Amino acid sequence: MTVKDYGSSSQSTQPTNVQVIAPATLNAGYTFDAVYEGNTFTVTVPDGGVVKGQRFIVPFIPTAEATIMEASLLPLNSPNTRGMGEDIIPTGVWRDSLCDCCKFGPCHPSFLTALCCRPIIIAQLLTRMKMTWLGQRTRFRNSNTNLSDSRTEIDQRWRSTFRNIILVLVFYFVLMMVFPTPLLDLDPANPNAYDELSDAEKKTYFINSSIHSALSALFGFYFFYLMVQLRATLRHVYSIPEENCLCLYCGGDPRDGICGSGGDGNRLCSAGVPVGVEDVCCVMFCPLCTTSQMARHT
Repeated sequence: MTVKDYGSSSQSTQPTNVQVIAPATLNAGYTFDAVYEGNTFTVTVPDGGVVKGQRFIVPFIPTAEATIMEASLLPLNSPNTRGMGEDIIPTGVWRDSLCDCCKFGPCHPSFLTALCCRPIIIAQLLTRMKMTWLGQRTRFRNSNTNLSDSRTEIDQRWRSTFRNIILVLVFYFVLMMVFPTPLLDLDPANPNAYDELSDAEKKTYFINSSIHSALSALFGFYFFYLMVQLRATLRHVYSIPEENCLCLYCGGDPRDGICGSGGDGNRLCSAGVPVGVEDVCCVMFCPLCTTSQMARHT
């Protein structure tokens, strides 16, 4: 994104018009941060939205002599951008693409944990986003405060998220050991192994099989739900618009999400933010890439 002086005196204390090049295709109302004259300021996308590369004019109040400079979206080495140290989280766009799982090599923690220990990294991401183990974003003490402002003081329920998800994992694996996979109890070399079981053994086999299938389905749906809520919340907090699957809204506004058009409709999304079709599709068809991308972004 480029920011340029656009026709105001550098010595004026009045707002200066600067020209911004949109870093991505954004809907009206989305915000992103830009840097001009060493100062970070928030740009709000005007009515009608913008497409990637489009130039538009925004007001900026200068604090020093105006100079023309190139400014990227939240540069990692800028001391004036939000964040701690050099670990700045971009807003308005993803840090990198969905398929950049191995951007830092196959041995990078963001890839390995998403591949081998996905529930663990999901628990960590939920904690970073101050969400509960049920996929809810913890409320601000002042109920009138905007949920998108992650700097505002919130309640402390998120602090137990990691512990609670670990307990869910332990509970799941204990139950799976109590009710093991039924196929392990049969001799795979004997095609008539099931018929040779007694009636009591067949009943036990059926019960174990049903419980095992139910536990696997519940566990899978639980983490699918958490990932969808997590991705939607992350996009909401960092003002990242959907870029894919927009045709599935059939003319609706993507900002309303799949849970309805604002208001009470969005209560179906427990995180309190609109869940997009893109969130569901990414988690459903590529959970590894989705988890890794969220880990790299935050």
